[in-house]
Amino acid sequence: MSSPVLAVRLGRGRTGGSTGLDWLIQRAESEKREVIIADGDKRNATLSALYNGKSVQPETDEIPDVKDWISQVLDCMVASRRSVVLDLGGGDRVLPEYVRDLDLVGFCNHAGAFPLALYFIGPDADDLEHAWKIFTAEVFRPERTVIVLNEYLVKAGQTPATAFAKTVKNGQLMEMAQEGARMIYMPRLPCMGRVRELGLPLNAAAEGSKELGPTAAFMVRRWLHRLEDECERAGIDDWLP
Repeated sequence: MSSPVLAVRLGRGRTGGSTGLDWLIQRAESEKREVIIADGDKRNATLSALYNGKSVQPETDEIPDVKDWISQVLDCMVASRRSVVLDLGGGDRVLPEYVRDLDLVGFCNHAGAFPLALYFIGPDADDLEHAWKIFTAEVFRPERTVIVLNEYLVKAGQTPATAFAKTVKNGQLMEMAQEGARMIYMPRLPCMGRVRELGLPLNAAAEGSKELGPTAAFMVRRWLHRLEDECERAGIDDWLP
């Protein structure tokens, strides 16, 4: 049995983190790998809405309850040897408190699991600044760290290359890369709003449905292929759940 992965979404809210985690879940399931879907974002429970009955959530969004819940999720990961996709929302309120009690990276290493940090950012300079603060605070700083540049947040009339030009040349991101972080682009998916409105998992959307239509289904398939290409280019295929 392969070692589980603890994939933790980091960064500001509304930067595409839930979409990225949804993709990881779909990717794992399509390859017959069951994952624990841990949605700790009670205020914007996107993963729970998509995976009703399959996800786990804390009872409340109070920090003590969420911390206890994280421990339960980790216990389940160790016992079942299943990977975890963990979404704590964009506020990052809980994780700094939790790691004061438990060295999360050290625990994963001890338990035979691979910790994976996923930073989701857009072209806004504050997105990178927020990620940098988390990174330098070493709240959760595993060797496997991925910076996801979300093209969906690029303004109309701009290309991703232009929009992210300052970001990729920023000294903070360059230092993160020197410390081993890998960078990928998450392509823009114009029909994502419609996919979400229909409550379709990404793989189901790619296969097509009467409500979605063949054009949007093709967009989703192309989006999935481009993400795979990005992961292969960055050499992170075997990092993922």
